[in-house]
Amino acid sequence: MRREQHLQGELTLLDDVPQQATGCLLPDGTKTDARCLLPDVAVRTEAHRVWTRHLPGSALCRRGRLIVDSGKALFFVDEPGADLASAPIQHDAMRPSLERDLGTSARVRALAGGDLFATLLYGALCNTVWRHKATGTAWHCSWRSAGDIVADLRGQGDYLDWYCFSGEGFVDEQVLAEIDALGWELGSDEAAE
Repeated sequence: MRREQHLQGELTLLDDVPQQATGCLLPDGTKTDARCLLPDVAVRTEAHRVWTRHLPGSALCRRGRLIVDSGKALFFVDEPGADLASAPIQHDAMRPSLERDLGTSARVRALAGGDLFATLLYGALCNTVWRHKATGTAWHCSWRSAGDIVADLRGQGDYLDWYCFSGEGFVDEQVLAEIDALGWELGSDEAAE
């Protein structure tokens, strides 16, 4: 992990992939923090990445784009309709990721809008290993990451709204069916990479 300083803005990268940014300037001159949505998705240019910021005084987030003026500043531009579909994604260069597949599924995003499904999905992502059926790639995440995933799917809050919430490690049949439809199956602990 490394951090890049751009005057008052700071960009955090993991394996040279942007993850989050602090001190981003909005067009009105105020500052905000931002987080990259689905950072594992390969994009042709950084301008195609989708970012999110919290709206002050609410639990809502707004999508947008991050502009890096190297060494000078980070700018966040609101783009509520920002999507990966407009970006030329290099599917063959991407490692399978359950987080990405959940995030790009309109059906899962709609189901996660319901409190019960969101809670069950959070529990199913904790203390479990999932295996990509086509490639055999194992995927697992921390409880914090599971909370972030659910919050992102709902478009509100953050990992703290879900962390240690309920049912960690238990997999509901409907959740299993939805994840199975995305090409993933429940694996074993030995499968973790």
